[in-house]
Amino acid sequence: MSDTDTGTPTAPAGRPAGHYLGLNYLTFTGAMGLSALGDAAWYVALTWTLSREVSAAAAGSLLALAALPRLIALLGGGVLADRTGPRRLMVLTDLARCAVMVGAAGLLFLTSPSVPLLFVTAALVALLSAFFIPASGAIKPLLLDEAHLMRGNALFVLGLRGGQAAGGPIGASLIALGGLPLIALANAVGYAVSALASARVKLVHDVPPPPERKPFLRELTFGLRYLRGERHLGLILVVLALSELSCAPPVNLGLVVLSDRAGTGAAGAGYLLTAYTVGAVASSFVTMLLPKAKRVGIALMAETALAAVCLAALGSVGDLTAGLALYLVLGLVTGLSGVILVSLTQQWTGAEVRGRVMAVLSLVIFGAAPLANAVYGMSLDWLGFGPTLRVFAALCLASTAIIALTPTLRSARLG
Repeated sequence: MSDTDTGTPTAPAGRPAGHYLGLNYLTFTGAMGLSALGDAAWYVALTWTLSREVSAAAAGSLLALAALPRLIALLGGGVLADRTGPRRLMVLTDLARCAVMVGAAGLLFLTSPSVPLLFVTAALVALLSAFFIPASGAIKPLLLDEAHLMRGNALFVLGLRGGQAAGGPIGASLIALGGLPLIALANAVGYAVSALASARVKLVHDVPPPPERKPFLRELTFGLRYLRGERHLGLILVVLALSELSCAPPVNLGLVVLSDRAGTGAAGAGYLLTAYTVGAVASSFVTMLLPKAKRVGIALMAETALAAVCLAALGSVGDLTAGLALYLVLGLVTGLSGVILVSLTQQWTGAEVRGRVMAVLSLVIFGAAPLANAVYGMSLDWLGFGPTLRVFAALCLASTAIIALTPTLRSARLG
């Protein structure tokens, strides 16, 4: 496995451009989906077991604390992705996660599940994912021609969502079949397959060796300075942050409030979440069916504006049918805009710093939702449901205004 995967990519001699969304990438994406399936099954089993050992509130707090290492280490993971090459880092990270899960399976087989063991396992997996996430974002432009970058990202997201959707029921079944040790082993197998796929995937761009290393902290701050100097990338992150801040709480918390208003209880909340998920999955299929040349700036404006309309309309909805339609559209447009923003970031970022930029992008995504959920909860108490949704709709509309007022974003193209 060659690991000179940093630097500015150039098309290899003798390779025709634009034909790489084939078996090479499909196999890679399928392996990532299998890994996501194992993760989801493990998370379901972990949550279920913790809830039996401690109260539901304590279990939620423990899971939130266990996820903190991922947020803390993400920027460092971006530096390592640029230093060592994203493919090598993905392989090493998956092998390490596999070892953690095998060790956890052994301990769980020998002893009964304990809160400290489960917490440490979850924290270690979260820490290692901080290195995998920016590497997986940085590698896709090396696996795909620019003409297929947006489609490739959509397919990757579809694989992850498919794995996550299947992981829930599989995790529940495995709990009854073999308990937590069996699920830990299944997750380890998923990581092993993912490592093998990353090691074997072929890069379609040859790249020069990485530049001479500098002190770690200096390389980390260089990534932040790079974003400050590349104004169009900084604005993409602002648009992404506004989209996450405005749309995450209505999905995470708002569907529960809406189902109560409609008098449908927990079942209604489940239907609303399903509608949003169906829309998000549909966005991947829509993206893959689009023609190669894409005026994505105009599409991005329309999608963020439509998301704002959906949020404002949700504030006035009192029945489940209208809520289902709005959540379906919201899932579709947020899925489409998310793929566009990630693809633009990858296309506009120099390969030598792409891992660090993808780490910042991931930090925005993972960090925005908890903050927005807290603000959303307080706003519900102060303003009520309808005004709160309209405030968040205005926040989303601000992202539309930024795109409209920025020529680089408004005229952006992919492929």
